[in-house]
Amino acid sequence: MELKLPHDFLVDLFGSNPANPALAIEHALVAKVPDGVVVATPGLDQEQYERLQFCTAVLQAEPRPIVARAWGGEEADHLEDQIEQALWKIEWNNESLYVLQASWNTSCGMEQRKWVIAASGKLADEFILDVARKTNYPGEAILVFRDGRWSRSAQLYQAVQRSSFDDLILDDAVKTAIRSDFRQFLEARDQYTALGLAWRRGALLIGPPGNGKTHCVRALVKELAVACLYVQSLHHQYYESEQLLQRVFERARELRPCVLIFEDLDALVDAQNQSFFLNQLDGLEKNDGLVVLATTNHPERIDAAIIDRPSRFDRKYHFELPNHNNRRLFLAAWQMKLADQVNWTAAVVETLAELTDGFSFAYLKELVVSSLLAWMADSSESFDRRLLDQQQLLSGQMRTVQSPASVPHKG
Repeated sequence: MELKLPHDFLVDLFGSNPANPALAIEHALVAKVPDGVVVATPGLDQEQYERLQFCTAVLQAEPRPIVARAWGGEEADHLEDQIEQALWKIEWNNESLYVLQASWNTSCGMEQRKWVIAASGKLADEFILDVARKTNYPGEAILVFRDGRWSRSAQLYQAVQRSSFDDLILDDAVKTAIRSDFRQFLEARDQYTALGLAWRRGALLIGPPGNGKTHCVRALVKELAVACLYVQSLHHQYYESEQLLQRVFERARELRPCVLIFEDLDALVDAQNQSFFLNQLDGLEKNDGLVVLATTNHPERIDAAIIDRPSRFDRKYHFELPNHNNRRLFLAAWQMKLADQVNWTAAVVETLAELTDGFSFAYLKELVVSSLLAWMADSSESFDRRLLDQQQLLSGQMRTVQSPASVPHKG
């Protein structure tokens, strides 16, 4: 079977049928392949399928593909293709078929459709099914939900792989409890079933920002070695947050056992979507094999129905500001890391541990980094002196942030 489409095939169709382009495209495709079949399919990821080397896909010159080139960001410092309209010829299992993709604006945002054009319905169905099965699992990527849709993030996956509990300054008993709790949970499916218990688990990580919650989540995801889904936003120009939550939990249930992460839960769940969120957690749907991890800087903003009921979040772990010993351990770790570059004395490690009461781990890291930058710019003073100067500066900034705004008094 061969498919030949004119150069302006999609442009002509959109121009003459602006109200229902999907219907117009499919109608025209059927007319073009009287000896084949046209099957519409949502969410077909034949590009990932090709990356996994299950097929070859050749982008066709006709009709003219619409491809935007976009920067991948600082970590992926290269241009990436963002394909809007295109036709691919697919070679798969000694068969040839085609995939057509088209995108257009609707009253609810951007709509994208794909069609498989094949010699028979059996061939089209077998291809669609195999693509779905082999691309469903994220592989070496984290699924990130934002703008109402899922995307694969290899960069976040690599960040997770670099994370380790060894680098997390946390009470050993708490660290051990977190690691063993979820590892044992994933290994205990048969025991849960035998006891008639729902095989699901949740934990809420609580504490001020900069004290290791995100680090802990990443290290745990790495150790559990199951699929991971990360909810970044539940905001969309057209869809309600309940609709977005439905998409989130539906995708997570497809990948069980998996880890579903809600970072800054207090910003994601509010009075409008709380009931729906609770139903998704434990009220109406089966969540066997689902591990839900959530973090919050503001537990007081979360309703008691979520934060205080064990069936929603079985465990709560608190990540408080580091005490003197943890500050000393953190600074000593940095001292060892920089030993070949600067002369940072053990006495100043102890002094800084005393002076930095109220510092988060993130602030302690900023103390070290800013001191290093200042010393690299001007090494006429010792690194110890730079550290003490930066400590005074950061402590002053903290007092400014924490002090209430001055209110003028009347007469």
